[in-house]
Amino acid sequence: MAKTPEQIKQSYYTNIAAKTSINIPDWMARIRAKLQAGELARHSDIVNWLKAEHSLGHGHATLLAHDAMKAEEAG
Repeated sequence: MAKTPEQIKQSYYTNIAAKTSINIPDWMARIRAKLQAGELARHSDIVNWLKAEHSLGHGHATLLAHDAMKAEEAG
């Protein structure tokens, strides 16, 4: 049976946490702090930072960036 989009997302999150030893709420807090400090501004900035500074793959970095930007827009 094929995985649902939510199951795929959770699988990515599990892999990110395992690879980095940083849980997802902590990732969101780190990204939010960078956004609020003006160090990052766009989705691509977040992706590039995660790839360069934390050695995340493009898919993992994109998911974190997407969810962080979505949370930031929601307030």
